[in-house]
Parts: sequence; structure tokens; C-alpha cells
Amino acid sequence: MITEGKATVETDGVFYNPRMKFCRDLDMLIFTRMDSRGYLDALAASGIRGIRASLEASKDPIFNDKDPTAVETIKKNLKLNGLEAEVINRDAAVLMRERSFEHIDIDPFGSPAPFTDSACFSVRKYLSITATDTAALCGSATNSGLKKYSSYAVKTDTYHETGLRMLIGFVVREGAKYEKALTPLVSWAREHYYRVHFRVRKSTSLSSRIYEKMGYLGFCPKCLRKRILGMGEGVERCDCGGKFVQIGPLWLGEIKDDEFVEKIWRDSDGKLREFVSKLKEETDTPTTYNLQQIASRATKEVPPTSKVVEKLIEIGYRASKTHYCGYCIRTDADVDVIYRLIRN
Repeated sequence: MITEGKATVETDGVFYNPRMKFCRDLDMLIFTRMDSRGYLDALAASGIRGIRASLEASKDPIFNDKDPTAVETIKKNLKLNGLEAEVINRDAAVLMRERSFEHIDIDPFGSPAPFTDSACFSVRKYLSITATDTAALCGSATNSGLKKYSSYAVKTDTYHETGLRMLIGFVVREGAKYEKALTPLVSWAREHYYRVHFRVRKSTSLSSRIYEKMGYLGFCPKCLRKRILGMGEGVERCDCGGKFVQIGPLWLGEIKDDEFVEKIWRDSDGKLREFVSKLKEETDTPTTYNLQQIASRATKEVPPTSKVVEKLIEIGYRASKTHYCGYCIRTDADVDVIYRLIRN
């Protein structure tokens, strides 16, 4: 018997991950700020997220799981919490081809890729996606990333940035097939997973324009320089003499909606507020750098991250810390500028 948030559930015989409690806590703040009632917990397991969504965010959940044991457990847990809801025993991808849902949540054990096409076909307003196969997205398992997400990556000095943008780019491309424009409301990388919440709009023109924010990242393993490349643009040799690796396609646009994040920040407290504050303060540049690795190449001590950020802003660049790494920065400054700051 587990108590989490306002929910109490039995987990005997079904999957329950206590490490994802923080994610679910943050989800409840996010769900509360979404202007929707319908909610499909497509891979529900114990039903913990959907039950909390009902109790804490006033959602009308529908639960689905292809495991009959999970279905029976969800029914028990609904009674335990004094709730009534539809519980379905289907393959999630098939279900989402048959019915349309206002808000769909895909939280698999591993990759969301097998469910994303159907989710994009079905969803009307919001789509929430989790990926725990971070190696396939961040460049540690290049072939796996190609097979699952049709995108090429190698591990960079800020690999979580690559992984998060590869995931967003994949989902956005899947949505565009159905003339749906998906834009990130809030996204983050934490521990073993990536989580993204999208707003969905049905529009031929908007779904075509999303490719303006898709492209590639040129990465030089020698000096760590990043270069943004739009769709169809090539990459030349790096200024340092090294050879660029072309990573992508991936999302080069905003990974959050500032107004939406401001709202959930106002609703948060404690550790949640501390984390959302990091998201809120981040600039949205797709070029990010690891100060430890740059300092190592420059044979200098690692300076305080906040000092580097302050100096970059002072000389006219956009810059911020990242939420996923204490010594990584987001900035539109070229890597040569960062080297100069560290050496001086």
C-alpha cells in the first residue's frame, strides 16, 4: 500500500516506480494549469498518476493498460480512493487509433517511440511524454537513436540537452504528419528520464511552420564548439581545425513556454519551487557548454558557473545556468568567448 500526494494505491503485481514521485508531483502542478478535463493515462500500471490527476488536478481520467493484472489493480485503486472511471484493457497504440482524447499521457518503461505516432493521431489538446531510454537520445547509443527516433547523435559535453531536443524534435515531426503543431509547454531532464508536456494545435499552416524550428547541431569534439544549422544547411570545418559532427534532426526552438512556467512556479513550493525556478531562469538557446570540460582543455581551474553567466550577460550575450547540470551553461556566445573568460 502506497500513499502519494492525495492518493493511496496498492501496487502488488504491477509496476510502480517510487523514483518518479517528484515527476508526478510536478505533473500535478502542470495538469492544474492546463485548460482541459479529459485525460488518458495510456500506460497506467497501478493508475497512480491518473488517480492523482483526478484528486489533485480535477481531471476526468480514463485508464488503459494491456496487462489484465494492472487493469484489476486500477479498479481496486479507484474504489480505494472513492473514484469512478473508465478502465480499458487494450494495446495503447491500437486504442489511440480508435478514439480521440483531449490530453494523452505516455509514460512507458523505456521508449515512447512505439506509441508516439498513434498518440499524435489521437490527441486534441495536450500531449505528455516520458522517455527513460536516455542512452538512445543523448548519443550514448547512436544506432538505437537512429532506429527509434530517426535522428543521429553522438555524446556531447552537454548530452542531456541533445537528448531532450531529439525527443522534442521526434514528437513534433510525428505530429506534423497529422497537421498538428506541437509546442513544448515545459520540459526537463532529470536523473534517468526526459519529460515533455506539449500544447497541441490542429493547423495546416502552423504544422508546416514548425520546421522553422527544426534543424541540426554542428558539434566539434575537439574544442566543443556548437553551430546551429537550419534544415538543408551544410556544415563546414570548425575554426579550430576539428571536424564538425552533424547531430539531428532535432528541435532548435523554445523548450518551454515562459508564461506557463511562471504560473506553475507561482503554484509551487519547497523542492518543486527550487526546481521550477531553474527552468524559469533558463534562457532558451540550443547551444550549451560544459565548463568543466572547457576548463580542462584550457588547463585552467573551473570557475563558478554563476560568475561565467554574469560575465557573458555583462558583455552582451544571453546566458544562464541549466537545470540538469550545475556546471553547464546556456548561451548564444561562441565557445571562443568562453575560453577567453576562463583563461583570463
